[in-house]
Amino acid sequence: MKACFTTIIFSGLLLLGPGNKVMAKESQSYLNSTTNQSADATNAAKRELSIFSKSVSFELPIGWNMAFNSSKGNMYKAEFVPAGESLNNWSDLFCIQGFEGLAENIEPERFLNNFASTYQDSCQGEVVYEQLGKTQMGGQEAYHGIIGCTVMANFLQQGGSVKQQGEIGYYAVIKGVEDLYFMHKSMRGDVFNKNSAPLKSTNHRQFMSNFKQLRF
Repeated sequence: MKACFTTIIFSGLLLLGPGNKVMAKESQSYLNSTTNQSADATNAAKRELSIFSKSVSFELPIGWNMAFNSSKGNMYKAEFVPAGESLNNWSDLFCIQGFEGLAENIEPERFLNNFASTYQDSCQGEVVYEQLGKTQMGGQEAYHGIIGCTVMANFLQQGGSVKQQGEIGYYAVIKGVEDLYFMHKSMRGDVFNKNSAPLKSTNHRQFMSNFKQLRF
């Protein structure tokens, strides 16, 4: 299985970023993390992850499954995709990453800006970056924005075929007491241009409506 994320050197860390050919492992034992799932009457399933010293909970649509989970050093990452999809071929993806002890070293805005600046390395078209500014998530300081690529080759098609697609998502960096968290929900589909981007500040709340905010 090939992952949908590449490795980028960022502020002395290995940051897992978009679109690559790096080999990944199948979902493995949950290392230092656990996941619990419970469904409610709103067609949402509660997920709870143990990320370093914190229990982080959120809700995903029913049917979404964990496709990848890994912890290495001071980094943690979990990815979820809808039923019937995989990291080889997905239309929607939710990812959360944790960086232990990083909260005091970099502000969320700078983290997201630097991530967006590296996005061009994996983009064959134009990069879309719409900053949404400061916000609060789970009672924590955060900075969020929309990041996408108008034409990004999907290297993950089975049989070695390559299909060009556009990719865009909602990204947020959350500053905990000690740790920093990086989450995003992304979608892939037809190629687009900056003027026809399917995700903008005007509709990002609807895009995230079935994904409940993080709780710490």
